[in-house]
Amino acid sequence: MPARAATPFDAPRISALLERSLHTEDSILASALPVSFAAGAVPGLKRLMLGLAGVTGARLHVFIEEYRDQLRSAALVYDGSRPEWVILLLGAMYEPGGADSAFRLVSGISAAAARAGMHRLFAAVPDEARARETFFQTGFYSYTRETWFTATPAQLAEPHRTTARRAGPSDAHDLFRFYAATTPHAVQRAEQLSVSDFDVTRRGGAYDPPHLIGGNPLAMRRAAALIDGDERATRAFAFAFEGRDRHPHVVKVRTRDGDVDLARDLLRASVATLPADRPVTVPVRSYEEHVTRALLAEGFRDTATSMLFVKELAIRIEERALATAAVR
Repeated sequence: MPARAATPFDAPRISALLERSLHTEDSILASALPVSFAAGAVPGLKRLMLGLAGVTGARLHVFIEEYRDQLRSAALVYDGSRPEWVILLLGAMYEPGGADSAFRLVSGISAAAARAGMHRLFAAVPDEARARETFFQTGFYSYTRETWFTATPAQLAEPHRTTARRAGPSDAHDLFRFYAATTPHAVQRAEQLSVSDFDVTRRGGAYDPPHLIGGNPLAMRRAAALIDGDERATRAFAFAFEGRDRHPHVVKVRTRDGDVDLARDLLRASVATLPADRPVTVPVRSYEEHVTRALLAEGFRDTATSMLFVKELAIRIEERALATAAVR
């Protein structure tokens, strides 16, 4: 049966399927958080029903696929401030038919996003064959790999004095230039970020998953945005997001020229802005090896690895260019 948008009457079945999937190996095919923390992406039954009824105003879409009244897969999808959707969580039955159901569900979500005028559809996919193949088969491609590291605030040392300061709206251009200088072209092409997306006074943009950070944007709040540098060059940035409900804290750090010591200082400064009531998670991409070294030195441990996938829903029109022509 084709995928469809869920209604409030579907909420109990959706909640039960997702909770069951979280405890079944290979049943989570996409998650904005590591599977061990994926419960932080699942709203409670009451909030889910209110969201499906449109009462809360949350930018959440829920899609399901069923066969003969049996719910076989379900997905939570975030609709942010940019022309893109992000699959926060996709769970499917592990029994025969679950993979086919997930394929139809992702295809249905893609069609719904295109009808809504979206340009891109993102998903963080566990690095496992069943999940990868489902997204490859539905037209997605992977643009980078991301590993999550975890620690408790008690494990971290006290922050040192740092030259970093709070970022403001006037820093958007510097933050964008730093992003462009430290991010592979393939990733920039997939994310399509611009200067305005780095304005810290705006909601979303570069600060929404899956761009600079990961997680469920409906269950976390930005607590700090730090920038280090001078008028000549930006040396680093760091962002801290406070988790709510079952969501862990999320921190993002990046430095120029592989500066591990600066990454450690900014990591401590960012964590110091967060309550010490839950684990701290840090997503690190494959081109940020220096941040991995900083995290391991601070006592973080490797939790999970995902592949970041994107599907382009709009046709890209290349910029018109002129070429020299030989005239006889």
